[in-house]
Amino acid sequence: MRFFPKRLEVAAIVLVAVSWVSVAVADSVISRMVALRFHGFLARASGGKIEDSVRFIQGRLRELLILMTVALALWMVGTRIDRMLRRRDGWQRARGLVMGLVVFILFNVFIAFSGTTVLFWSAFFNKAQVDNFAQYQIKRVLLTEVGAPRRAILIGNSQTNRSINEVLMNERIGKRLWTTELTQPGAHSFDLLTLARDMPLAKGDIVICYLSEVFFFGSGRGGVASDFFGLREIPDLVQLGGWDWYAPASLRSGLIGQVLPVYHYRNSISQKALGWQLVNVGQARFDASLEQDLESQAERRAPELKAGKNYEFEKAAFTRLVRELTARGCVTVLIAGHMHPAMQRRMDPGLRKSMRGFLDHLQASGGGSVTIVDGARFFEPAAGDFMDLVHFNDDSQRRFTCKLVDFLLSSRLASSASSPEDLNRHQIPNAP
Repeated sequence: MRFFPKRLEVAAIVLVAVSWVSVAVADSVISRMVALRFHGFLARASGGKIEDSVRFIQGRLRELLILMTVALALWMVGTRIDRMLRRRDGWQRARGLVMGLVVFILFNVFIAFSGTTVLFWSAFFNKAQVDNFAQYQIKRVLLTEVGAPRRAILIGNSQTNRSINEVLMNERIGKRLWTTELTQPGAHSFDLLTLARDMPLAKGDIVICYLSEVFFFGSGRGGVASDFFGLREIPDLVQLGGWDWYAPASLRSGLIGQVLPVYHYRNSISQKALGWQLVNVGQARFDASLEQDLESQAERRAPELKAGKNYEFEKAAFTRLVRELTARGCVTVLIAGHMHPAMQRRMDPGLRKSMRGFLDHLQASGGGSVTIVDGARFFEPAAGDFMDLVHFNDDSQRRFTCKLVDFLLSSRLASSASSPEDLNRHQIPNAP
């Protein structure tokens, strides 16, 4: 840090100040020029997920200035601490250790600010080998920049992702209702509770979630929690009786990540530095171990779906999620979806009845803010509609999305109404 002379520090301050003034005076003009020049590139890179290219450029310009300002401020703090230690004779031997700790802290502060920007997370974006955490962070920020009259947010696990195509929805009704997908693979009820608290939701938003029996009765919990779990979720785990259902390592990782952003983003950083294949070798081995024949796979996996104490925790966490969404003025659309017919035939038929009874209870107690739709209302899925036991193929995803758009239009959920009370006047139809 001693190699940063004061004159260079002054020049950096002047540069940052001039940049802020320039953007404050002419950010609209600058953004339009850049958007016009790179419109085609932005459209291809985003895959149709940017609502307004000018607003997108404006947001990135401000992010760049914020990061420049934060970096300069942190650098100035570091240099002054270094100069102070140099002037004190008693600190000469410990100066290296102290400055190492200072640099580590300042770097984490900078990463914390960076993690709130699309610019930072764009470095981890990969269309072919998706980093779901990085993609979530990008879309979360872009959600705050949507200018459409209303917003729809897709939440849930990979079933929501593979059942509903956000790009197609925006092509059909994006000017009236802009859709953003904020799902996380493997998410369960408590994961969604923590995720929803992280989302910049607003009054009038439509939150859509595709649910099947695997969501409530399947195994495997904690992977998503490790990325989003914080101190505020500890009372929820205790109150809802879910402490035993989450792996201690996942919870510990989540809490450490709240303090150390570098640790919090370790998976994305590792995936970028080491490559997707190396970081996800465990998932690749699991996928390779699955039976190719879906009937045989279903025969083994269907009995794993069970209703026990874990189901009580799932219901309690999901109920709290829906209540919090309602308190924030959101309209919640829950789609009672399906799995591959082989799974549906082999699993306990009582699970479907129990899940649907629970969802109906949520609707009845939701005060008009919760709408339940049976996925079969759109179409009854056959074996050929699936790419595996739980995920639609591309053609089925498109068909389902088109039917969902028709439902939103017919129920006037895609209207400019801004509250559950307004929507109640439109008499939202619920599927039997």
